[in-house]
Amino acid sequence: MSHPRHNLPLSAGEFIRFVGRERDIVDLGRLLDTSRMVTLTGTGGIGKTRLALHLAERVLRRFSDGVRFVDLSEASTLDQVLRTVSGVLHAVDGTRTTVEAVITALRTQNLLLFLDTCEHAAGPVAELCRAVLRDCPRVRVLATSRQPLHLPEENVWRVPPLSLPARPTPTDPYAAEPAPLPRRDAQRYESVRLFVTRAHAARAGFEMTRENSGYIAEICRMLDGMPLAIELAAARVRVLSVQQILHRLDDRFQLLTSDGSEDLPPRQRTLRAVLEWSHDLLSEPERLLLHRLSVFGTWHREMAEEVCSGDGVDPSDILPLHFSLLDKSLVVMDTEIEGTAHYRLTETVRAYAAEQLAAEDPREERWERYLDFCVSSLEATAEGCRGPMRWRERMRRLRLLDHHRENHARVVSWALSRGRVDEALRVCLALRSYWTVRGLAAEGSRILEQVLATDPDGQTPHLRARALALRAELRLDLDAVPHVSTLAGYALEAARACRDAEAAAAALTVLAALSLRTGALEEGVGHAERALERTGPSGDPVTGAAVLGVLAQLARRRGDPDRAVEYLEQVIARSRSLDDRWGMARSLHLLGSIAAEQQELDRARALFTEALAVFEELESAPATARCSRELGRLHMAEGSLLEAREALATCLRMGFASGRRLEVAHALEALGELALAEDEPERAAALVGVAAGLRTVLDRPSAENVRLRSMAEQRVGTAVAAEAWNAWRSLPLEQVRDRALAFPRAPRTAEPASLTPREREIAELAEQGLSNREIAERLTISPATAARHIANIFRKLSISSRSQLTGWASLRDSP
Repeated sequence: MSHPRHNLPLSAGEFIRFVGRERDIVDLGRLLDTSRMVTLTGTGGIGKTRLALHLAERVLRRFSDGVRFVDLSEASTLDQVLRTVSGVLHAVDGTRTTVEAVITALRTQNLLLFLDTCEHAAGPVAELCRAVLRDCPRVRVLATSRQPLHLPEENVWRVPPLSLPARPTPTDPYAAEPAPLPRRDAQRYESVRLFVTRAHAARAGFEMTRENSGYIAEICRMLDGMPLAIELAAARVRVLSVQQILHRLDDRFQLLTSDGSEDLPPRQRTLRAVLEWSHDLLSEPERLLLHRLSVFGTWHREMAEEVCSGDGVDPSDILPLHFSLLDKSLVVMDTEIEGTAHYRLTETVRAYAAEQLAAEDPREERWERYLDFCVSSLEATAEGCRGPMRWRERMRRLRLLDHHRENHARVVSWALSRGRVDEALRVCLALRSYWTVRGLAAEGSRILEQVLATDPDGQTPHLRARALALRAELRLDLDAVPHVSTLAGYALEAARACRDAEAAAAALTVLAALSLRTGALEEGVGHAERALERTGPSGDPVTGAAVLGVLAQLARRRGDPDRAVEYLEQVIARSRSLDDRWGMARSLHLLGSIAAEQQELDRARALFTEALAVFEELESAPATARCSRELGRLHMAEGSLLEAREALATCLRMGFASGRRLEVAHALEALGELALAEDEPERAAALVGVAAGLRTVLDRPSAENVRLRSMAEQRVGTAVAAEAWNAWRSLPLEQVRDRALAFPRAPRTAEPASLTPREREIAELAEQGLSNREIAERLTISPATAARHIANIFRKLSISSRSQLTGWASLRDSP
């Protein structure tokens, strides 16, 4: 009696239900062409079995004897494994041992043996596979397991999460709602497609809208792109809105359970069951380490040794235990920062491990150790950066701080919840320079305000005084003058009370900087000089450089550019002695502004360009935006409008990336000025109108804004300018950005002939609507090469979107 060609448990509806993984199936199909054994590994709920089922169905025709699916979820010993496999193969033979019967049944077969859920019997399954691969030359093995089987012939494929939308930088850092996902991206991300598909199945009529798209994207992010978790969450739309689902994910193990309508094995009917299945496979040291690692968002080996060792976990075992947890797909590789490997837990695994840690460590010793580690390491980093340090080492430390940003916010939150306010203050103070360089004033001040509001009377006076000064410093470019002045006044009063010269100098520097906005320049000079007295040659170099920069700006405003240059050259000399290119770049930027005012345009361009190179290396969005804006205005002064477009487009993009609406307003005003120079007064009014709206919300009025509106009115009249002024004000800022970057076609200064033959060929294909991938396939080049050609075409033709290529070919061919 012949057997069916496969026994795959695939229903007809499964092919409709399967979402995403198209690329994975193609790549795995190729791998099976060249490999005798492929094992799909990954954490529970990541979709190993479903992916393997669809892969097996796809490659079925390659095997003349078909595919045999074996569910090993109930097997834990070699005997159980062999009996289960032989039962599926109908290889029971009383005259031979079970393993001999399996080998005999497979020896002449051209077959794919699919072994599912091998983790409970990894050793026995590996023993069977070794025999099959040795004695059955036409059999290939496809396995799924939460850990590799460690065979020489095995190719391990770690199943990735479903693709996720990146978390955008909000233009309003205090926004209560997540940023919406553009409609065009709805089908781009597998996780979002899966959620919407399952939600629609759970509630007829459900669809993704602009209003709920941000919540759907955030749900998918919080669930790490894990298919099972996303499906369980989507099923909840029967009774909850997506907003309610997102807000309840803090208790995800209670929320994410199956209602029985899905045909799921018991181990996958709740998210908790998925984690418990993996947890039960761990040794005691593995469990202890996993629980303790939940205090981190990301970590490296030295952190784990410092915080997690002891009481059942020997420091020398930390590394091999990491290898084991990586194998079991509970710990994942995060990234490598300057040669140091980092690890992380998915949010779901971390939530489960944190529950277990709370139960076994009621005194919270691991959190205490982690807080102490953070305080000491951050203070050591801050102190080291105050002195001479190679620029490469500064960049290395900066990138480490970038990567541990979430860690620091978490540890501050824990410290506050346990009354460790002084330690929280010390963490914030140690992050002062980092927050400044990275343009994280809004984030830093929000964290700092929470700390300052917690038990203010119990805080050590000098720590509180310095934290108050830092808060004023961070709010300087974010708030209106009266509020910042009040904050600086509080800081100065606290500094005088505890005689802390460093805090007093920082507060006085803020007051001096405010005078640049109020016009009280003489008063500002007084504040700055008193600040300078308190810093001294051996004082805080951060405040010292800041106060010299403010004195330079005050001198410039008072009509003494030579004195301003002297101050800036002092900063440059100090910065050079420390190899601090950030301090040098800020001063070079100001020197460029002074040179531009004195019509030394070539020198100004060189200074801006040098400063911009450092800002871009640092990925400092606010500084890049400001410097690009001044470079764009310099190009306008020279009549180089196409170069101005490029610089001001960068300015606007970086303004958005910074999350600062004031930077966005500045960029829109500069683009409005460019529109006037290009004889586009209505476009200018629309741009400046949006900027005015942002300034109203921020309480930051601008004479420049008024001047630009007046110029637009002079060109087209009050009524037309007023209509244009309001035309874009009701649009989402993202749409304003897209319109602002879609420049009208300008008179050519770069002829199409300046494109290379390959670029002309690619421009014609892009004009026809082909994507980078389609262009790459058409021309037999890589998508990355196609993207580089497109970028060069945009630059040479001074355009910023593919839509502006419309009609390009006809213009090129016209006489």
